[in-house]
Amino acid sequence: MNKLSSTSYRALFFKHVFRFLGNVTSPNELIGSHVIAVSGGVDSMALLWFAHELFKQEKIGPIRALFVHHHTRSGQDQDASLVRDFCDQNHIPFKILHAKDLDTKIGNFEGRARKERRALLLNDLLPGESLWLGHHIDDSYEWSIMQRYRSGQPKSSLGIPVRNGKIIRPFLCVTKEQLLHLSRFENIVFRNDPTNKETKYDRNFLRESLAPLIKKRFPKYLKHYVNHANHMAVILHLNITNRVNENQIHLYEQGAIIQGPQFSQYQVQELLHSFSNSERGEISAQILKMFKAIDNGKKGPFHFSGGTEVYSSHKLLMIYQQNMNNHDEAIAKTLKGISGAELMSLPTFSRMDLERAWKNLVTTSDAMLNMPGLILICGPENIAKTLNASVYDPLFPATSQVCKERGFRFVSCLKGIETWERKKKKLPEKLRLLPLWNLANLFAFQE
Repeated sequence: MNKLSSTSYRALFFKHVFRFLGNVTSPNELIGSHVIAVSGGVDSMALLWFAHELFKQEKIGPIRALFVHHHTRSGQDQDASLVRDFCDQNHIPFKILHAKDLDTKIGNFEGRARKERRALLLNDLLPGESLWLGHHIDDSYEWSIMQRYRSGQPKSSLGIPVRNGKIIRPFLCVTKEQLLHLSRFENIVFRNDPTNKETKYDRNFLRESLAPLIKKRFPKYLKHYVNHANHMAVILHLNITNRVNENQIHLYEQGAIIQGPQFSQYQVQELLHSFSNSERGEISAQILKMFKAIDNGKKGPFHFSGGTEVYSSHKLLMIYQQNMNNHDEAIAKTLKGISGAELMSLPTFSRMDLERAWKNLVTTSDAMLNMPGLILICGPENIAKTLNASVYDPLFPATSQVCKERGFRFVSCLKGIETWERKKKKLPEKLRLLPLWNLANLFAFQE
């Protein structure tokens, strides 16, 4: 890409990064709102410029910029002014967040500053917003080298994750050199942080002292690192954008679901870290304990650090924050007012209709709030027994109570589909069913 014209370079850059971004986000996330963390350096200024261009092209929703002032060096006032000027010129909302009590003379300044910066940025997010950070391949490589000497876990060699819950890193598919080329072609203004040259910090030592030697000796080191990391991600089942072991992974703002015959420890671990509010910790033993409980018929919810929970349903694993408010109360309220005559007037479903209903559900933005996708059985009692229906689901206690009071039975959608296929000789070709997530759309009429 280095020998291309500015026009060709821009076109290829946008195509490459936007495709990468589409692999780790859903269409609903992209059309939502985004916060760009900007320091004034080339990486974050290029990201702000890129995000603004995508917004102008109507490929993503509105953006705003956040600048974290560490108050540890004099040049940060000028950095903030640079970012503010860019935002003012392009009508981008801008805000400065202020770190407190950061002292460069106290040990592990890098780690403390990173933790404080992350907390400030996440605490400023509004509902529905994602946070974009400007890390690139060089950053990920440097991080992977540092982690190899701090941890014996195989995933340490993979580098910085593309996603951590609401945090998204669109530039983890391009190098620092490519961002510098972009900034020159597009006249993107930025300021260099002089402290990046101070090799007393581990990251700076690797960047300034070690990486240049490696690059001189092995010019394609970053390409090989990316190939190795991608290969390891598949082996360790950490590549959340691919199907692994016949699994399908669906990502939402509120959490994620894994649909498949069995679940990978590393896959679950990566998703838990993605939606956790805390730094990455070692939770593999806890995950294995959870798998054993699931094998013994337990559903959960299982509690993990960082405020995350996991709930097991038939061929489905849900990963989400403990404070997630699903549609239980509203569905229960609507279901309570439905008459028996109205239920018997509902349309019938074939098994293929039910499969289509499930596929439609998982593509909606609020799918997590309706999981595991409960289906009310409106037919005779023997139909409910054949489908092995239930009257209680831990994630829908209010709905379960209404069903118990009215003698209703329900089954999760995936379990219903599989049981119907297995026992189709005992069941008619069409059944009168009510996907309970359809009742969630009636909120406004129930107030």
